[in-house]
Amino acid sequence: MNQRMDDSMGSKYEDIILSALGGNHYYTNEDIRMNKKYDFLLTNSELNEYLRFKEDYLSEYKCDLPLKSFNSKKIFYYQALELLYSVRDYTDFFLNDLQIKNSTIVSENYNEMILSRLSSELEGSLEIEGVNTTRKKILEIMESEKVKDTNEQIIFNMFQGYKFISSKPKFDKENLLKLYKLLSYNSLKKEDELKGYYREAMVVIGGHDGCDVDKIDECMNSLFDYVNNHLNDNPMQFMLLPFIAHYYILYIHPYMDFNGRTARMVSLWISILMEKVAILPAYISEAINDDKNNYYKAIDDTRNSHNDLTYFLIYLCKLSNQYYLIYKNVTAIRETLALSGESITSTEAHYLKRIIVNKKKGWFNYKGFIEFCNLNITKQGALKILNNFLNLKILTSKLNSRKEKIFILNENMIKYELN
Repeated sequence: MNQRMDDSMGSKYEDIILSALGGNHYYTNEDIRMNKKYDFLLTNSELNEYLRFKEDYLSEYKCDLPLKSFNSKKIFYYQALELLYSVRDYTDFFLNDLQIKNSTIVSENYNEMILSRLSSELEGSLEIEGVNTTRKKILEIMESEKVKDTNEQIIFNMFQGYKFISSKPKFDKENLLKLYKLLSYNSLKKEDELKGYYREAMVVIGGHDGCDVDKIDECMNSLFDYVNNHLNDNPMQFMLLPFIAHYYILYIHPYMDFNGRTARMVSLWISILMEKVAILPAYISEAINDDKNNYYKAIDDTRNSHNDLTYFLIYLCKLSNQYYLIYKNVTAIRETLALSGESITSTEAHYLKRIIVNKKKGWFNYKGFIEFCNLNITKQGALKILNNFLNLKILTSKLNSRKEKIFILNENMIKYELN
């Protein structure tokens, strides 16, 4: 390609970046490679050139992070409007709550969300990695502190990990090792057990290589430095920092197993250290569990774009917004019920949240309810719960063509519409 063509293509690539930054959607590789909607249609070689151009592009809206990369020039993200608006929306949510109620949905539900609802957080994290269990079982394990099998051990370990980070230990190499040992205690295959701080063999995750063994220490040290230098940053950074660390641990993959679990716990750890946990989305593991495919796609989009973190950050910020509204709706429904002297238990609130999450699916029967609540109960048990919601006017019902009772959320009870 001659210089004139290079200049022409460079201008085209710059136009794509500027369009992505200023629009309501930050283009993925599929958008500019295969999707006629945006009329770019880059060839494979042009896409590779574009990714290199975007990686090197200098802009006041581009943030090059001081995190070590093992397979690209840098780790970076763009302050695209889609990201800025997502952060703004979340900030507006809790600022409005603070102004009206002097509290946020997270702070109002903090004990329930982090302690009694720790079961939901654990269930969310475990579900991502294929460990099926129930909320009731998790609570029993936490209370009894007795384990019978590997799955119960993992649940108990996560509770111990949460207690450890709640003591606000410094985010450093030694304490990360302590957290990992708590999370993985008596749960690893013999060949996966640590001999030092990090793994000593190569790994491939979802088609992506983990960091070279001899570079892990240097990369992780860059994460410790970055996090500790930015714990008191500006409002935008306080939301992004836990998510950046979340991705980076997945990217480096410092262990043979339990990397995802560790990444999500580190994200919460950093929120606690920033003293923003009553504002930041402590429910993120639960939210991810409801959206696993898009979670993995956000990781892939980031990895396949030379570690352009914009995709991962937009995804988690938007997901945080959705779940904030879900919790606001549950709180509003509880307040409405209280006006007539009615109430629902914490367990019923958990089921209600699952119904709200799945409301776009429309009408459902008892089997659908059991499935999206991950329950191990009988038809009679499920219908008892659903009929109670029906009596409270949280749900409405009808008979389908098979004379089967089906249910749907009463939209009149939904005060905050989800996107």
